[in-house]
Amino acid sequence: MLTGDLPTPVKYFNPAIKDEYKKIEKIAENRLIEMAPEAFKDDYARLIDGHHHSPEEAFIVKAADVLCAYLKTLEELAAGNQEFKLAKKRLDAQLKDYHSDEVDYFLTQYVPSFSLSLDEITQEEA
Repeated sequence: MLTGDLPTPVKYFNPAIKDEYKKIEKIAENRLIEMAPEAFKDDYARLIDGHHHSPEEAFIVKAADVLCAYLKTLEELAAGNQEFKLAKKRLDAQLKDYHSDEVDYFLTQYVPSFSLSLDEITQEEA
């Protein structure tokens, strides 16, 4: 892993922290691109470097990041970690505010499966 995620309240508490973390993310992007085989570097750069993304693509990447954080809150809450209650509430509101068919689809079609046990996931339908 090149970087870890920084909790949103920490990242955005101070503009200097946010700016420095953005620099770290940019270094990680460049490192990933440099790790690609020479023949694929340009292709990977268009996928990894946010400067190449259209507004629609940038939105999808941001929404995926928020969905990932949301799934983490569900996992933590299911494990009994109540410290994630406020984060879940904030992420619920953020995802709802997107007014996105794609996000709504993911929430209704896939998120419920994240609360299933291994037995429930592997159980064959009758």
